[in-house]
Amino acid sequence: MWFGSQRRDSEKNAEPRGNAKPGPRGADRRRGLPPAAKIVARLALLLGALAAAAWLVWETGALLFWENPRYTIRKLVIRIDGPSLTPPLIRSYTQLGEGTNLFAFPLARAQDALERVPEVKSAVLQRILPDSVVIDVVERVPLARLGRWESLGVDREGRVFSLRSGGAELPVISGGGERRPRPGSRVGQGALNALEVVEVCKRSRIGEKARLASIDVSSRDYLELYLAAGERAKLAWKGMGTGTPESRQCLEKKLEQLAQALRLSEERGRKLVRIDLTFDDPYVPAQEY
Repeated sequence: MWFGSQRRDSEKNAEPRGNAKPGPRGADRRRGLPPAAKIVARLALLLGALAAAAWLVWETGALLFWENPRYTIRKLVIRIDGPSLTPPLIRSYTQLGEGTNLFAFPLARAQDALERVPEVKSAVLQRILPDSVVIDVVERVPLARLGRWESLGVDREGRVFSLRSGGAELPVISGGGERRPRPGSRVGQGALNALEVVEVCKRSRIGEKARLASIDVSSRDYLELYLAAGERAKLAWKGMGTGTPESRQCLEKKLEQLAQALRLSEERGRKLVRIDLTFDDPYVPAQEY
């Protein structure tokens, strides 16, 4: 009786095998891949779809633009404002020429290549559909030569570049240092002050009387001007190096004093040898013979 009762109780407590709840492992097997593997698979499908879309866009672009013979360059127009650069040089800098596809190169890269040339002040490139490119280049204009490296010129912005031709008539800026300036670099403040003097003399009638041969910028306090006829002038002005309109007016006044002193000496039949234009008051020491 006891054994039979125990057996019946165990049979009552036992659940049918068919109704057993599945454990976690059974659920994973029923779902297929684990969650991490599902994420990886979905990412792989997404990347594959993106790659296919990118390939389709590339092939479409190639068919319509950079492999389309309709857009082959047949006319390359190069316009240069300046005496030194030539169309063959511009072609070599940009790597452009007839037979190249209009869309096979980025215009920005070609323009950047041109603007890295020290002699180039500005460059503009334009596509003109279906088969033309126009390149406009403006060269830097030299205002002076640099020291004993007379093959190097410098423009009003202070940019250094090689003088391919001419320049013998330009004034020389000396005393800026012993190291050879690098084309494309910018000169120091002393040379910038000298360039301002050259510009005022060039753009006014002062330069007709005060013809500059060279300017020494060794001193931080003043410039030493050497004129074509041998006269020497020490020059400093209020606001020198600031580049303000007021400073420019002070410089123009000082240079007018120089031109007037040269005229007065000539009228007296004498020659001005030295003049000191570093004082702020009207006192202007000068030496004649």
